[in-house]
Amino acid sequence: MAIIGGNLERKEIGLSIGVSGTHDRTKINKNTGCLELVDIDVDSQGNPIYVEQGSWTSDVIDLGDIFQDFEKVFTDSTVNGASSFAVLTRVSSNNYEWSDWVAIAEDGTIQSDTKQYIQVRIDLFAGFVVGIFFIAKSDFNTNEYLEEKEVKVGQYIVPKLTSNTSSSEGFAFSETQFSSTFSAWYAFDKADRTEGYVAKSGVKNGFLGFYFNDKKRVSKYKIRSMSGSSYLSSMPKNWVFQGSNDTTDGLNGTWIDLDTQTNQIWTKVNTEKIYDISNSSKFHAYRVKWSDNNGFQYTGLGELDFCESGTTSLSLKRDYTYDKELDSTWSGTGSLHRKKITRSQWQRIDRMGVK
Repeated sequence: MAIIGGNLERKEIGLSIGVSGTHDRTKINKNTGCLELVDIDVDSQGNPIYVEQGSWTSDVIDLGDIFQDFEKVFTDSTVNGASSFAVLTRVSSNNYEWSDWVAIAEDGTIQSDTKQYIQVRIDLFAGFVVGIFFIAKSDFNTNEYLEEKEVKVGQYIVPKLTSNTSSSEGFAFSETQFSSTFSAWYAFDKADRTEGYVAKSGVKNGFLGFYFNDKKRVSKYKIRSMSGSSYLSSMPKNWVFQGSNDTTDGLNGTWIDLDTQTNQIWTKVNTEKIYDISNSSKFHAYRVKWSDNNGFQYTGLGELDFCESGTTSLSLKRDYTYDKELDSTWSGTGSLHRKKITRSQWQRIDRMGVK
């Protein structure tokens, strides 16, 4: 929170959840665009009578790379009579194991743990009176005052090496090598060689990778073929792409499978193949572990690199002109980021030149 011009301005990020979801004795009013309880009858004056309670549960929301950025669920709601409501959330890191439902705090702060996937549930209670409860549809649409900004552009991240340990960012590793002139770092030298990295003669299986001192979240990787056409058959054919956080040398530790490829054929020299993966975790080390090549007596490859995902964040978008044209229909109150303020307060904030 921050005080600007004497007014409280919300700095927290509201969660845009859309109107798509599952209804249990609730509905979206076609005329008002509001969530409300299902009506089951009318009273003597023709006013609708609603079921005592119902709920709406959002579809699963994948927060992607901004899942660390959300804090609150905001609602502009109108409650009549004794009607009331509750907003709850549950979270998951893998979209199939879910936490218990937890109510948000009074100020809208989400009490569930911070994880990539989230669902929102709204429970409505009519309270034995003829009353309408609704939450404005605008709360579930993209907030016009929020904008998503690119914090870091996605890029291939393995540094150019001149030896296995020449970079301060980490080191290259392999299971075997043909000789010192074909060791692991030759797959990361950013050069076109007749052969890059080559495994031990007579060995068709093995692995090659890079250990990062700082964890990275990789979204894709690329493999480039040799410069010598006679060595294309040494390229890997079947492999798994793996990540690890507890390896110390690239050989030990626990490895998580992130991608599997089979029957990869290489017919042209200096050709890159890019493989997209679904990966929401950061790892210290990544490697390609192959079980067969394309028929040569040993396995090798030209170049290997990993692409780190770009990152984005949500921020509050403010764009006020110095002097707004006065609105003759102004009613004395208005809204700024769902915060009610007076007309004079609006002008005072405006003249501060907030950008």
